[in-house]
Amino acid sequence: MGNQKFLARLGASVLAMLVATAGTTAGAADLTIGALPELTGPFSELGPSFEKATRLGVDIANQAAKAAGLSSAVKIVVADPGGDPQSALSAARTLVDKGASCILGPATTGESIAILNGLTLQKRMSLWPLASSERLRTVKDNGTIFRTFAPDSMQTKALMAAIVDAMGSPSGKTMAIAYRNEPYGEGLSKNVSKAWQEAGGKVQGPIGFDPQQASFDSEAGKLVAGSPDVYFIVDYPDTYAKLGAALVRTGKFDARKLFVPDAMVMATVAAAIPAASLEGARGVVGAPPKGSDAYKAFAKLWKDQGGVDNAPYITNAFDSAVMCFLASVAAGSSDPAAISDKIRSIVTDGAPRFTFVTLADAVKVAKTGQKIDYIGASGPMRFEANGDLGAGLYDVISYAGGKQVILKQVSVK
Repeated sequence: MGNQKFLARLGASVLAMLVATAGTTAGAADLTIGALPELTGPFSELGPSFEKATRLGVDIANQAAKAAGLSSAVKIVVADPGGDPQSALSAARTLVDKGASCILGPATTGESIAILNGLTLQKRMSLWPLASSERLRTVKDNGTIFRTFAPDSMQTKALMAAIVDAMGSPSGKTMAIAYRNEPYGEGLSKNVSKAWQEAGGKVQGPIGFDPQQASFDSEAGKLVAGSPDVYFIVDYPDTYAKLGAALVRTGKFDARKLFVPDAMVMATVAAAIPAASLEGARGVVGAPPKGSDAYKAFAKLWKDQGGVDNAPYITNAFDSAVMCFLASVAAGSSDPAAISDKIRSIVTDGAPRFTFVTLADAVKVAKTGQKIDYIGASGPMRFEANGDLGAGLYDVISYAGGKQVILKQVSVK
């Protein structure tokens, strides 16, 4: 009996030690974040700033982990998706082979769906794409896709607000629409066409085009026929260099009547795009709340790092990296599925609020299992059931002298 009591006491002591050890190491798992910046392909202008923002998020995460007393480290692995679905899937697999527990990017819907179906869905790994198409919500993702900016259903509202503000009521006016024939282009063109007609306007087109075709003269001629009141073109910068040139050649195109979506918003207009095809055009792009303390702190941090001014979606990329880290801390694990399960716990409305400036304090709370509310540099993260945000802010921009000029900001739900 004496030996049994001793063994029982010993077992209890060992159990207590294990519990205590588990408590001190919770949230201390090393983490590898995978990033897919578009360094080549149609969105190559965005790639460097996206990569820089994710690396900045990882740096901030490491600083917070150290300040919070964690022994864990966060690192980043990078691969170029190249703007192609199969290349993107191959790049994502490379990241996973290097230990990635979550993936930030890519920028297009086709790439995102290929990665989801070919890799992340099976692992229940969180994917944080920059693709805004509603097509991403027609596929089963099992709660793994999170977008830190508003989907195209909201971009449509922002576009309509910008067009009406500049051109007046749609009633009786004709809008000529052309779109790159892929999910992003098709979805936005349908949305805007419907909204314009419901507001009393008429639509010329929509005209779909293959981005790989040799000439765009036919599409350009159809667009300018009859001198429409408004143009809406959904394209990427690399293709618009050719389409824009074709529009200028018609001698009838007025870029001041052109409106473009976020894929065409550039800090500086690419040299290959004819100036006359974009000068005076307007567009919208998802934007952070520039008056918030979190954004102001990020803007200073970004400027100190020498980042490109007005680069789209840098705050979104930064926040995605920080949230992957925080979810890993909350899970006490680098397991992809465990991270996915904890994402909503770190952006809980009503829980204690933190920003990246107070990230060390957020870590101390999250590792105890308590819910927190991370307020990003891109704004509060109020994810709907499908992983999309329920509201969004957009900058309305114009092009002057080949540069992006922000005119105003609009909020949509």
